[in-house]
Amino acid sequence: MLGIKELSLFFGAARILDRVQLQARPGELCVLMGPNGAGKSTLLRTIAGEYIHYRGSITLNGRELHQIPVAAQARQRAVLGQQLVLQMPFTVMEVAGMGRYAYYTRETSLDKAIVTYALQLLQVYDLKDRSYLTLSGGQQQRVQMARVLSQLLEAPDLDGVDYTGRKMLLLDEPVTGMDILHQQLSLQLATRLSQQGVLVLAVLHDFQLAAAYAQRIFLLKEGRLFTQGDVANVLTSAYIKSCFGVEVSVLHHPDCVYPLVATSPAGALFPSPADKAINVY
Repeated sequence: MLGIKELSLFFGAARILDRVQLQARPGELCVLMGPNGAGKSTLLRTIAGEYIHYRGSITLNGRELHQIPVAAQARQRAVLGQQLVLQMPFTVMEVAGMGRYAYYTRETSLDKAIVTYALQLLQVYDLKDRSYLTLSGGQQQRVQMARVLSQLLEAPDLDGVDYTGRKMLLLDEPVTGMDILHQQLSLQLATRLSQQGVLVLAVLHDFQLAAAYAQRIFLLKEGRLFTQGDVANVLTSAYIKSCFGVEVSVLHHPDCVYPLVATSPAGALFPSPADKAINVY
């Protein structure tokens, strides 16, 4: 469904993405990982159509992204960005309902049912009449998850429609600010969507969440695809040290089907003052 070939992106003279190549299939939950500044969010935003001056190729179902009308893209792909700021006091119901704008000129009973269903799944329906601005950061993030879910769904039933090859969900740090319960609920929701054929591509920083939920991991470093593969082959101590500059131990527990990544307080490989001058601004 998603094909990326030789993708490069420049901001002025700075190369942000460098000949990235990857493929992701319908029904996969793929995770983008990498250190700060590696190009994860930029890659996601380029796939979302925000940066159109890229070099290379991005295809959705074999069709070049720039050849797909914006309205058609909005019906095929939903995006939860990293930083979402609203200044107007929209209600929670109104914010979640924005996900339906790609489908209607006048709101229908189906639209209302889908938005209600999405709010209930994200456990924020009881806040539906509250101003979005009065919510905590974690609550706001769950409302935004309800918005993108409203944009994807075609019926108020998560298990009722096969979306294979027709829907893609892009999530940039989707669990930021959430407590541990709602982190799990949000990623379980992403998993359920993938099981219905939705291609999910998410940026995550938490090794344990990535290990628990990812089917494939794309590891970026300095704008390039450093490595890719399943959890066991990517989340290794050698790759993590090389990419993040941190010493870790990758452990296995009989009660976990995925590896556990453990760090120590002394794990960061900071250069000593003798090795490198440190500038303070």
